[in-house]
Amino acid sequence: MNIDHVKALAAVVDEGTVEGGAFVLGVTPSATSQRIRTLESRLGQVLIRRTNPITVTEAGEAVLKYAREIELLESETMDRVHGIDIDAPGSGSQDADGATVQRRRVPTVLRIGVNADSLSTWFRPIFHEVAGWDDIVIRIEVADQDAALPLLTSGEVLGTITSAEAGGYGTQVQKLGSMRYVAVATKGLLAKYGAEVCAGPGAEVDLGSLPMVNFGKDDDLQFTFLRRAGVTTIPPMSVVPSSWEFAAAVEAGVGWGLIPIMQLGDLSKDLVPLSSEPNIDVPLFWHHWNLASEKLGRLTEALHRSAVQMR
Repeated sequence: MNIDHVKALAAVVDEGTVEGGAFVLGVTPSATSQRIRTLESRLGQVLIRRTNPITVTEAGEAVLKYAREIELLESETMDRVHGIDIDAPGSGSQDADGATVQRRRVPTVLRIGVNADSLSTWFRPIFHEVAGWDDIVIRIEVADQDAALPLLTSGEVLGTITSAEAGGYGTQVQKLGSMRYVAVATKGLLAKYGAEVCAGPGAEVDLGSLPMVNFGKDDDLQFTFLRRAGVTTIPPMSVVPSSWEFAAAVEAGVGWGLIPIMQLGDLSKDLVPLSSEPNIDVPLFWHHWNLASEKLGRLTEALHRSAVQMR
């Protein structure tokens, strides 16, 4: 496959349009379209759905993953060829007159999937590490831990944090830890709905009618808690698809919700657990491509260091 054609496909998927991909590549939209059409003709497969935004077909997923691998390995190969020190801001070469010419470093893009609760808690120290890496930039796709694996299999990211333990072909899986969630509500909300509020866990409350806050359509945590409590109906439900805003809604009394124990210390003492067994533990695994990449390895090590907070 022609590398320029493969890069054209990755660019239009990243930007969502042919025009956006062409701008990134520094060529015309017609040239970008022609490269993709040539690649499709060469492979005998339709690779992208020409929708808004552009998405890849099943055949396109395989080519997109190849494009990501090429992007990462090409960057690291260039670093080695030019003798770049990882900790140095740049590297120089000499022109015909012996003068030093500084070569501009183009950082490697590491695309990763992270669930919102991790992003708001234990993941944050990684930003400080990334700030010290002048050869890497990160681009994060936010996805629920139960729905993040397709980001990896489609080639959109090179690694993702997910609750799925089983990995796919050509990937490595490493456990990071488990996030503990606690089902809580405000004393005011419980009193409003006739619950007998206790000093500790064990408020007697009808979970089938008590308003609930949910994160979004992919979030099944609250429903898991309801099923465990024997509730089969859906209570009045608000949706707040942002980690700290979700916690703020629960703290304000909009409804009850499962909040990471790592966040509870920053919230109101007015929140109380809903039952004597209020916890749900969600295991988190780091899935990434099986590549001999120093930069991917560096990110993986940073994830493990930061994930210690969950233990």
